[in-house]
Amino acid sequence: MSAEPAASSSNSRAAFFLAAMAGITFAIGLLFYFGIAGVWDAIATAGWQGMAAIIGAYLASLFFCAWGWRVLVVEKDSLPPGVSFLWARWMRDSIGNLLAIIPGAGEAAGARELSKGGMKVSMAAATTITDMTTEMMSQLIYTFMGLAILFVYHPDEAAAWWAAGGLAIATIAVVGFLIAQNKGLILFLETLPAKLGFTRAWEGLSDADSIHEAIRSIYRDKRAVFNSTVLHVFGWLAGAAETWIALWFMNQALSAGDVLSLESLVFALRTAAFIVPWAAGVQEGGYVVVGGLFGLGPDVALALSLLKRARELITGLPGLLAWHFSEGRRFWQSRLAASRK
Repeated sequence: MSAEPAASSSNSRAAFFLAAMAGITFAIGLLFYFGIAGVWDAIATAGWQGMAAIIGAYLASLFFCAWGWRVLVVEKDSLPPGVSFLWARWMRDSIGNLLAIIPGAGEAAGARELSKGGMKVSMAAATTITDMTTEMMSQLIYTFMGLAILFVYHPDEAAAWWAAGGLAIATIAVVGFLIAQNKGLILFLETLPAKLGFTRAWEGLSDADSIHEAIRSIYRDKRAVFNSTVLHVFGWLAGAAETWIALWFMNQALSAGDVLSLESLVFALRTAAFIVPWAAGVQEGGYVVVGGLFGLGPDVALALSLLKRARELITGLPGLLAWHFSEGRRFWQSRLAASRK
């Protein structure tokens, strides 16, 4: 095996690490510049009741996303129960959010959980790939909704063109992703688990022909693809509700339309800065700049971002630990089975 791919992977990780450190440094700088005391007061105003309500909104989003994933299974005779998709989606979100420095780790782990739950490996991989596509398409719809509201109610706001630019970038990303499905994405998912440093390689994923056929069978069921996209839109709207709830508990409530526009603009910034893991600094700066358009002070905007970060940790850390426990149990079971032979 050539050393060139390994060097390329090392360079990519270094670039992601540097981008993450720069983003984190910028976010910390914002906290000190606008005053930690004001940010903390806003967070304290929300309190644990606010955090519990935010987690509730996230669970609603998780449900819609898991359901949107499940409807893509065209082989109904081997359809796992809905709780399996909730579990896999939780793993996928937890790993994706907390191990963002390894792109695609969450998706690979989620597909692996489904395959270990009894689904064919080819269908688990195919539904994951297709679900990533429908989720990206739903993001375009979601961003367009917020952009339309912004243009209707704030027609003179120049920042709306930022969102338009983000929408264009996201559209290009979706097209590129569709092309990538035939240009090596399956190989990427096949080799990624071994790069996570804990999981073992999963059996059967190397059968690329069966995975391609499974993907084609899913796309032939246009109703399933449509339903998945719509369910993911509801998932994004639940994410916007998370922001509305956080602001309400901080006594800074905005209208539903303004919240949707706010989230769309921040998403546009996150999309444009996709190379930065965790959107570190980008999310914080985005809420400060865009929040000001809707009357949010910098302290409230930073508090909002930190509340969302805290929610990711509260829901993600248990998911990450559960994934490690699940993989560790499988590892020892396989070792025990091998020793008995």
